[in-house]
Amino acid sequence: MSRWDIDPAGVRSVVTRTAAVAEAFEQQAGSYAAHLQGAAGACGSQLVGQALADFASHNQHAFAEVVGRTTRVLGGAVEATTAYLAGDLEMAERAQRNATRP
Repeated sequence: MSRWDIDPAGVRSVVTRTAAVAEAFEQQAGSYAAHLQGAAGACGSQLVGQALADFASHNQHAFAEVVGRTTRVLGGAVEATTAYLAGDLEMAERAQRNATRP
């Protein structure tokens, strides 16, 4: 009897836990933006305030990409596991068909 190389329950567990953490990224990004705006307004220096605004603007895409990339990776893990399971079932069916042939 062969062993599974992929543990579907383990994959599900990791995907579920990672998705929960990734959801917090979006909330934290919003909080980060609000705090950065507050810091820019409270710093008392137009130059520092502008630097903070420029930093936020420059890195806005990168922060959004972290969430998007995480979502794509999790989806890929689920798709790969599903394909693996389907392939394993197909191989088992083929082996059973071949075993019943004279």
